[in-house]
Amino acid sequence: MTRILVLGGGISGLLAAWHLQGRGQAVEVWEATEAVGGWARTLPWPGPAGEPGWLERGPQALRVAPHRALERLLQELKVDLRPLGPKGPRWIGKGGQRQASPATWKGLVRAPGLSFCERLRVLAEPLLPAGTDPEETLQAYFARRLGAGFARELLPALVAGVLAAPPERLGLAALPRLRALEARGGLLLGALRLGPERTRVPEGGTGTLATAIGARLQVRTNRVLALEPLPVGRWRVVGEGGSAEADAVVVALPSRQAAALLAPVSPEAATLLEGIPRLDLRVWHSRHAPVPGWERGFGLLIHPPEGRGLLGAVAFAGDDPRGVSGLLQVRTYLGGAYRVAPELDAWPGVLGELRRWLPELSEAVQVREETCPGAFPLLEPGHGGRVDRILLALPPGLHWVGAERFGPGLAELAEGLEAWTASSRP
Repeated sequence: MTRILVLGGGISGLLAAWHLQGRGQAVEVWEATEAVGGWARTLPWPGPAGEPGWLERGPQALRVAPHRALERLLQELKVDLRPLGPKGPRWIGKGGQRQASPATWKGLVRAPGLSFCERLRVLAEPLLPAGTDPEETLQAYFARRLGAGFARELLPALVAGVLAAPPERLGLAALPRLRALEARGGLLLGALRLGPERTRVPEGGTGTLATAIGARLQVRTNRVLALEPLPVGRWRVVGEGGSAEADAVVVALPSRQAAALLAPVSPEAATLLEGIPRLDLRVWHSRHAPVPGWERGFGLLIHPPEGRGLLGAVAFAGDDPRGVSGLLQVRTYLGGAYRVAPELDAWPGVLGELRRWLPELSEAVQVREETCPGAFPLLEPGHGGRVDRILLALPPGLHWVGAERFGPGLAELAEGLEAWTASSRP
């Protein structure tokens, strides 16, 4: 039986270890901290009187598509999902005011800012042929499929609110699902053929996924310090809490940490990893008096640079068990590739900017800031070629996985790691 060490107990390392263990390998995960999951954790945040409450350090929900890797994983782990309920209002902030977000095709063709011809151009999307440029930016992709009007009026807010960067700086590697949709006829026809993605929340929060995987693996708290090659392709891994030998090592660390670890054994791979830009994100969690009409929560994405670095905000539904009864829980995110105005360095400035778009929002009864350094990889055009060069530069028995390789979303990671373990031989 092959002995494999997975370095990093974030969601990438956990998924890699889970699939390898399912294929009969002896796997041990080394994680530097006591808690697994990395960014994908649900953290306790008691209410103002000590009531139970939680916040999401990573995504608020999961994007689950039928018969895809993430759905299969949740079923295997027997993770219960909360029943779907109606969504509250969704807006884009643009031109100093909020407007309905184009969450459906009907909403898309009615979106403000589009001329009559630009609306017709959106409707023509299913008739367009597939593109052939592997270096296409997200800006070029959506302009080609939905027209220049959509790319100008709506796309910047949608991409900034999800990937924290301008669409012209991102390649298709940032949203791998787009390639799958393109191969099946485009955005509309591809979604019909692949099956729609639905937003779901596990009971206990999105961090339940990492907790459920970690409970089924051998996880050791040990900060890795060095890799040492041994004869016949084996490896010794040195950590603060001792060393171990393995037939194969899977590096599942953020690119900067992975680069530092790999530098002595693969300088080329380390240099390529170090060159992947990563974006810092700041997140404010706040609780407010409830607002009529927002009982099902809300979502707001702001057209940059109008938000002065504030990218958007989202709120739990009133019956979400992660929140505190009788309070509206809001998560506001700033930064990424956008400069944050100095006035938004502290909560009073953040609240003032929020209330430009959400004047109904009252003063907060609780606030908590979470800084997320390096939370988002910036997957630029040509990133796929960089990934190929990294993989070629790795010595035998050494593997690298993570968001920089498979995409930044949990659905993309689940898809990529399931395919990788099925096709590779660590």
